Amino acid sequence: MQNKEQLFEQLFSDFKEKMARLCYSYCNNNAEAEDLVQESFSKVWLHLDNFKGESAYSTWIYRITVNTCLMHIRYSKKYEFVNDEQVPDLPAEKNYAEEKVNGLYSAIAQLNEIDRVLISMVLEELSYKEIGEVMGISENNVGVKVHRIKGQLKTLMTKIFE
Repeated sequence: MQNKEQLFEQLFSDFKEKMARLCYSYCNNNAEAEDLVQESFSKVWLHLDNFKGESAYSTWIYRITVNTCLMHIRYSKKYEFVNDEQVPDLPAEKNYAEEKVNGLYSAIAQLNEIDRVLISMVLEELSYKEIGEVMGISENNVGVKVHRIKGQLKTLMTKIFE
């Protein structure tokens, strides 16, 4: 039987990178994503004793992280400021694959927050069943939403790379 510290270290080791990618998909900022990961795992630590085992640890941790990201977005929108600076152009020497990945993240950032959560979990290769558990929707509904989101992303990516 693992004690709380050992269990937490194992969960942190197993899920840190996945949570970082999920958080990054919300904010497109590495430093902000790291803060969200830290905040999420702080909540995991605080509530680890209350985990009932009614779902997998992965589902539970995803739910905590998603809620943390959504709260962050809501708070950020409430206190959003206007920035007049122009976004610098990407250097010409960036390779095609990197441009595609950046374009995908840019397209994902244009989705509404719930769709961003859902597609981020798809990119993390969670099953539709797991995603449904995290999101509180049926597995079939996940499939329908994913299909719709992929269509939106295709349209957005086409606009980005025109």
